[in-house]
Amino acid sequence: MTPTVRPALLSDLDALVALENSSFSGDRISRRSFRHFLDTEQNQLLVIDQPVRAYVLILFRRGTSLARIYSLAVAPDARGAGFARALMAAAEACARHRDALFLRLEVADTNQAAIGLYRSLGFHPIKQLAGYYENGGDAVQFEKRLGRDTQDNPSANFYPQTTEFTCGPAAAIMAMQALRPNSRFSRIDEINLWREATTVYMTRGHGGCSPHGLALALYQRGFEVRLLQSSGQVAFIDSVRSEHKKQLVELIHNDHVTKLQQASIPSDVCVINSSVLREQLDAGYTILLLISTWQLNRNKAPHWVWLSAMDDQFAYLHDPDVDLQDHRSALDNANLPLALDQLNRVLGYGKKSYRAAVLLRDQR
Repeated sequence: MTPTVRPALLSDLDALVALENSSFSGDRISRRSFRHFLDTEQNQLLVIDQPVRAYVLILFRRGTSLARIYSLAVAPDARGAGFARALMAAAEACARHRDALFLRLEVADTNQAAIGLYRSLGFHPIKQLAGYYENGGDAVQFEKRLGRDTQDNPSANFYPQTTEFTCGPAAAIMAMQALRPNSRFSRIDEINLWREATTVYMTRGHGGCSPHGLALALYQRGFEVRLLQSSGQVAFIDSVRSEHKKQLVELIHNDHVTKLQQASIPSDVCVINSSVLREQLDAGYTILLLISTWQLNRNKAPHWVWLSAMDDQFAYLHDPDVDLQDHRSALDNANLPLALDQLNRVLGYGKKSYRAAVLLRDQR
């Protein structure tokens, strides 16, 4: 008899906590976190039986085609009854219903029973995760593509930004590591890149990195660089209200432009869309891409990501802004798949929908 899977209810909270504690000795979901998942519609928590004897938690990344199985647990006395397989089928159906085309999960590399189950369901390993668990144990990340087959795109080294204002330098570090695999970068490299590329002021807080500043900083590190932008405007200046601050932003911008011209770095005003970006990837460039975060997290802010690859259906972004308070990790932000129409929607920032991309290749 096939187990009946249902959405979890707030009345299941005590049973969920008890199941969690009996299933795991570490890396447990707290009572507070379970309540958060039960109170929000962004993610999905599915269970079997009353009281709960098994559950699966699926996280969905807004504005993307990615779903992630965050946790799955079956009560010790209920194992072998097909509960895990039933929950996995329900999780996949839920992901498809929400238009997710990629489903990912992590599992201890010693858990051969679970690995066998995931392989039998069509998941394949995409990344080894050393020291992933609290006890120091290693894990393997698996992925299943729920739509048509696309090319493999294994995760590269991921570098999360360590401040709220260094998305550009963090994206640049990931791109540089991909081009120069033997290179090592640290937080001081992130901060120094920011110091060189910042436009001093933005709407609030510290200044962000302009496309011109990033292009110049990468050129000075020995990369072949090209800049694409949708217009010749001063980046981000519309977000600055103070006239004094606007003057400083424009001053720094003009200095960057002059230095780019002196270095003969190509800077083109052109249409920027998925087709143009694909052409540049095919030409051997890797791309730092300016996007608006509205489609991803409902915040209207300019944000830099690394566009590492594209295929016929998706663009793959590495987003350095990891929201740890929302149970996210680098695994949710590396190789983030965006359908090409979604990519075109996140491009452009501000009232004038300013678009920019910094292209780089290793000229060594």
